[in-house]
Amino acid sequence: MGMNLLRCPKCGFQFDIKYSRAMMCGSCNLSILGDCGYAICPKCGYEFSVKSSFRSSTDRWSLG
Repeated sequence: MGMNLLRCPKCGFQFDIKYSRAMMCGSCNLSILGDCGYAICPKCGYEFSVKSSFRSSTDRWSLG
């Protein structure tokens, strides 16, 4: 299985989308639906869009 690496547009931290979803999305109701189109940086908590590309950096909202 390949890694789907993302880079946080706020802090620059690079992480695997699967790690982010496992660590950060447990309390989100959308997580049961699968891919919601957003990712949360495990380092700084910033949430951003990954729709249509893992390189997208469209902001949704920030957790911190």
